[in-house]
Amino acid sequence: MFNRLLACLVALLPLAVAQAQTATGRVVAQATGTPLSHTTVRLDGQPVGTRTDEDGRFRLPVAGAPPDAPLLISHLGYQSRTLPLNQLGPTVALEELSYQIGEVLVTYESIRKLLLRKWKIDQGSVVAVADNLIADLQETDSLRAKKLLQNPTSLRAVLKIGRIVFLPNGTVKTKLWLFGASGKWQLDEGQHTLHVVGSKGTADTMTVIELTANRLVIHDVKLDRQSEVYIPAD
Repeated sequence: MFNRLLACLVALLPLAVAQAQTATGRVVAQATGTPLSHTTVRLDGQPVGTRTDEDGRFRLPVAGAPPDAPLLISHLGYQSRTLPLNQLGPTVALEELSYQIGEVLVTYESIRKLLLRKWKIDQGSVVAVADNLIADLQETDSLRAKKLLQNPTSLRAVLKIGRIVFLPNGTVKTKLWLFGASGKWQLDEGQHTLHVVGSKGTADTMTVIELTANRLVIHDVKLDRQSEVYIPAD
């Protein structure tokens, strides 16, 4: 996420459980039976899991997890579900959110408010963000990408202290130590996409897989990159 902005800163610096190894299934909308792609599926306590394909199907490695380990299934705009692994059936139906969650009405504005804060990379996702950033740099600055590959530990250490801030005026800012970069953001709730345009006019479009008060998960729409997990920094 925002790897072009981060790169600028770096430049300055079975059906249920198959043999207890893989959980598989299909996620659909409860009301219509429509497959839900880009649904996040992960074990409780694990920052990164997997996501469903266009047909709503998923495969998640669960080696070593107990039979009753909680499986979390969430999709933007739908009520999340938690199921023990040994109760996972071939299909999981999610109920669409059309009511209030506490005092928050599930509308574009409420989702926008969830996004407007300071975020940091989740500890378990630092490696994924670093790999994505290097992959982006390989297309624009192969020499710098090569240097980062030779010392990935330093890059990961820098990313851990990085911050991303969404502002109400449509500006998104990234900061690493004393350095910063900015761009413009726009959230398309209908398409579950987040559009980010850098200061040089380069654009990124990312699928918002999950957005809650405590978690933001995105995936690059155009490139086959790893999903990235962010959590509130304040």
